Amino acid sequence: MKQNCIFSIQTKLRPLESSITHVRPRFKIVCKHSQEEVKARFKALIESKRGLVKAKMIQDHIILDIIDKDSHYWSPQMNFRVEEDEFNPGTTIIAGIIGPTPRVWTLFVFIYASLAIIGFFISSHGVSQWMLDKYSHSIWAFPIAIVLMLTAYLAGREGESLGAEQVEFLKDLVREALKGMDAELVQRR
Repeated sequence: MKQNCIFSIQTKLRPLESSITHVRPRFKIVCKHSQEEVKARFKALIESKRGLVKAKMIQDHIILDIIDKDSHYWSPQMNFRVEEDEFNPGTTIIAGIIGPTPRVWTLFVFIYASLAIIGFFISSHGVSQWMLDKYSHSIWAFPIAIVLMLTAYLAGREGESLGAEQVEFLKDLVREALKGMDAELVQRR
């Protein structure tokens, strides 16, 4: 039996590390069962866990969220597809992302982009003034932008640690849905 299965799908396999090394880690699981069987497992799990997890199942796409009463700004979301492997009939690929909700992700992308653009243009003005032998405080915009980006990064890491327990809960749901099925992790980034 292979030793690289996501989320310890089978008890004899090693567990996925708890720490997330990427902001939005991706995973891909290959399951030796049909797409209908796998989707039926997830549908049954969603029905049995109603009230413990918010879930949306739209055709082949499944989104798992933390319920509102337990949710906070840093709560994670698991978003994945359940598709038949076109090269191996009877095999299903489960591929997705687990990470911050879209609103948190969008906010951080906006913060980083805004700081980079504003820092670049204001510090460009400061450098041009400096080259003309005129002092300008705007030359400090770039280092300040870097410090603010670092602050945003550290805030994101703190938020990630606040949502770590909920990430484990979402991974447990996938473990439960795929328990006893022949499934293995083929890609994790």
